Amino acid sequence: MKKLLGLLAFMLATVSFAQTDQDIVKNAYFDQDFRVKYNDQYGDKANHIGNGGFKKKNIKGVKSRTEVGTTLGLNDEAGLNASLLYKHEVFGEFENGKRNHFLQASDLVDGNLSKDIKWGDLDTTTKLGVRHWTNKEGKRHTKTNGESNEIYFGPTFGMNVLGQNIKTTLEAVYFGQRQSGNQDNRYYRNGNDGARNGWGANLSLGTDGKLLDNNFGTISYDVTLDHFLRDASGKNNKSNVRLDYTVGVAYDTPSFAGFYAFVRPENEWSKHTATDGYENEFTVWTGFGYKKEFDTSVGTITVNPSVRYSPVNKLTDKGEYWNNGSEKKTTVENNELRAGVKVSLDVK
Repeated sequence: MKKLLGLLAFMLATVSFAQTDQDIVKNAYFDQDFRVKYNDQYGDKANHIGNGGFKKKNIKGVKSRTEVGTTLGLNDEAGLNASLLYKHEVFGEFENGKRNHFLQASDLVDGNLSKDIKWGDLDTTTKLGVRHWTNKEGKRHTKTNGESNEIYFGPTFGMNVLGQNIKTTLEAVYFGQRQSGNQDNRYYRNGNDGARNGWGANLSLGTDGKLLDNNFGTISYDVTLDHFLRDASGKNNKSNVRLDYTVGVAYDTPSFAGFYAFVRPENEWSKHTATDGYENEFTVWTGFGYKKEFDTSVGTITVNPSVRYSPVNKLTDKGEYWNNGSEKKTTVENNELRAGVKVSLDVK
């Protein structure tokens, strides 16, 4: 509670400071969740797949994720927007129901300047930004074992066609990485393999919309096709495109006094073109939450605690990532429980 109150005070103080300098904070948010992953590891008949029950000995790992972000309108700088994102994740592994005290952590900082221009029905946003990833490990996850960076520039085009949203992003990229850094697996090799730096491009195609919206709830869909082209220096580094395609459908119940529930099946398929194989993950999410808005003198504060659970999760890999490049197709099943809260401020 102290952290939550401190965050709200920080949001309000930031808004007041920005307004005195003719710049405006448009929004700010804080998102915190905790995750526990299970599979059947307990007993003589354990099959090491999902639906093993919430037993301590079935815990496979835990994860804590913290994300904060804000957007600032720079009214004195030709109407530019400045956005900043920080995400911190800590991973902990379990063996026989006991944590092994070896932790891994990752930090992502993404800052950019952007300009919005509207041409008729076409919305455009052009960004110039920097992303910085850091990987750490150890009992207190303080030992840095990898870093990677991206400088990116390019436009996003969006429009609404017959009630459906269509969006395209194209960015030129320069990247650098060392040790285990690999830009969230956007290149098929990391700094340890001699992939130090290079050029590339990001192409993202997406669409989303509502299939049904009435008194019984909402059914919506989304499709995202991400492409990350990377060409690293060094004679042993191949040009590569990481393909990451996600399709999802969601049903959201009507809100009852702020309470709601949802079901979402989704499928994500990915691969690196420089290597054989692929990865496919199918997940069904179920969950519920509560959303409450508070009007203040500077804007609307929204508090949204939620819980979600995946009764179905099938991760299939062939010659790609976690099965050490084996040509044998391997499928792992897990169940995951998440609980968290998001606090956001939308300035008037």
